[in-house]
Amino acid sequence: MKQANLTVRERNSFGSPEARRMRRQGQIPGVLYGGGNSGISLSVDEKALRQALGRGRRTQILNLKFEGQKDKSQLAMLKEYQSDPITGDLLHLDFIEVRMDRPIDSSVYVELVGQAAGTRDGGIMDHALREVHIRSLPRDIPEVIQCGVEELNIGDSVRVSDLKAPPGVEILDDPETLVAAVMAPKLAIEEEIVEEEVEAAAEEGEAPEAEEKPAEPEGGESE
Repeated sequence: MKQANLTVRERNSFGSPEARRMRRQGQIPGVLYGGGNSGISLSVDEKALRQALGRGRRTQILNLKFEGQKDKSQLAMLKEYQSDPITGDLLHLDFIEVRMDRPIDSSVYVELVGQAAGTRDGGIMDHALREVHIRSLPRDIPEVIQCGVEELNIGDSVRVSDLKAPPGVEILDDPETLVAAVMAPKLAIEEEIVEEEVEAAAEEGEAPEAEEKPAEPEGGESE
């Protein structure tokens, strides 16, 4: 995986008012963890960050270059981020230092490839697991792990154990965890349940009870 350069700025001022001021200027507050320190507070230009991350927000290796410090740089990955639930704007970033010779844990998106055969028959694709947790050397981290679903019919499913991890990558999730399945349409399920109930009642010699109609008062309609 290629490294992306990203300039960061160490910061010494803190608090909510300062964080809001930075965001108005297009800067996102964050912390770099690792290396035995309690964390280095920094800020990042949001546009530069999005450009450096590209598609792999959680997997891109970043070469952090500290502004005004020519000899200071650090390889890192974006571990966690907070965003506004309404606007999607980034609010805070947590970076983690990485070393190219040491395995790290990360999360990778699971990409479904192809159209499931069952969806042509009215089935509904349920993408149950969007990310998997992996362990690998930083250079072996894939952008995505692909999962072919073309041969899935209604009722078929794919689990973590069915995923093909690239060389050097270990998937950490439970092998029995559901990744994707082709579900029957809701209407078909409801009709099947009704048919099963009718058949069961017929086998027992009981006809389904009709809905009781309210009795009319004697002597005709009341005034």
